[in-house]
Amino acid sequence: MSLTARLTVLFAGVVALILTGFSALMFRETSAHFVELDQSLLTDKVHLVEEVIRASPSEDELRSRLGTSTHGHQGLYIRVTGASGVLFEQGDIQLPAGLLSALDAKPQGLVWQDASNNLYAQRFSLELSNEKGRVSVVAAVDTSHHRHFLDALTVKIAVYMLFSVIVGTLLGWVASRGGLKPLTAMKARAERLSAHRLDERMPVESVPTEMRELAQSLNGMLDRLQRDFDRLSAFSSDLAHEMRTPVSNLLTAAQVTLAQPRSSADYRNSLAILSEELQRLARTISDMLFLAKTENLHALPSRDQVDLVRESNSLVEFYEAVASEKGLTIEVSGEGAVSGDRLMIRRAISNLLSNAVRHAYPQTTVSITVEASDGLVRLALSNSGEEIAGAAQAALFDRFVRMSPGRSRGEEEGVGLGLPITKAIMRAHSGDVKVRSSAGVNTFSLEFSRR
Repeated sequence: MSLTARLTVLFAGVVALILTGFSALMFRETSAHFVELDQSLLTDKVHLVEEVIRASPSEDELRSRLGTSTHGHQGLYIRVTGASGVLFEQGDIQLPAGLLSALDAKPQGLVWQDASNNLYAQRFSLELSNEKGRVSVVAAVDTSHHRHFLDALTVKIAVYMLFSVIVGTLLGWVASRGGLKPLTAMKARAERLSAHRLDERMPVESVPTEMRELAQSLNGMLDRLQRDFDRLSAFSSDLAHEMRTPVSNLLTAAQVTLAQPRSSADYRNSLAILSEELQRLARTISDMLFLAKTENLHALPSRDQVDLVRESNSLVEFYEAVASEKGLTIEVSGEGAVSGDRLMIRRAISNLLSNAVRHAYPQTTVSITVEASDGLVRLALSNSGEEIAGAAQAALFDRFVRMSPGRSRGEEEGVGLGLPITKAIMRAHSGDVKVRSSAGVNTFSLEFSRR
């Protein structure tokens, strides 16, 4: 069922329930009121009978006076019984069989209904003088007119309830349709969304309060989608640009080699050039695959206790030869261990160390410091080099961004995927990577959370 149909049915059910409860209450109170009227009528008649009995000196006089007093009362039955038997009985109604025995079990009053009778009857016991003793009075009144009124009232209430439910259902449908119009507007805007039109946003101020949080959440989702889509578009463009250069180099080298017959040495030189470009291309593809896997990683491949100082010293030995060519000194200090994937953490440190050695001034020191606090373990890698502008620091972690794009790309120059890979690795470990550059010192920090 649609939401409009559900709200309409719910509204109709509530209206029917309320009207049913109100009708039942009114019917019960009306019936109780009629019973009270019948009780009051019979009580008045019995008081009259009691006064006549007290004033009558003989049974004959009693019968005569009672006949005169109760004559002309339609639908009334009176029966007076004394010690000597029935003293008086009069009425234009016939008591059904079993009524008197039922009164014995319920002397306070009885509502009697069958196929041909609608009566209210009650037994009264009168204490008179010693000569007359105790007198029992059975009084009954015909309540057919009450029953007819209640039956007519029931029919009218049923018709009114049916009419009210129908009208209430229509009004509920109209109210539901009007109340859900903001959802219709949101649906229309969502249908206009496409890969080329992600700027549509849900109305926030023009929707009811209950839907405002939904609209805000959807807008937040659309903002994230647009950012990711723009990022993906930029990545596709950068990827095509990066792949075009080595492919062009390969194609050019192959065409030049095939243009005319050459010696074995020339062919070997051409193959060496092709091999170099293919290696660069293979590294780029490998880095992109690793980056894609890391960014979409839901759980670490393995989790061990990783000593950051030990891993840093191991990597320093690997970069020692490259550092010595520039006269660099690499120092490692501090202590700290984290829980994570050893190979991924090692690659993150290696990326930072490779950049630090590549961009450090000759004859300077590259330092690696590990610090552990209550909720954080930080590995800070610092080098002396060209300062990084504040506006460019955030862009360092984008794909295919080089720290020195203005210079020609040499053998040692990367493709700009090292820092994005490092950031993806830290996110997979619920950590972060930060950069700080001031006074000629550039510091990259890997921050691991201990929680």
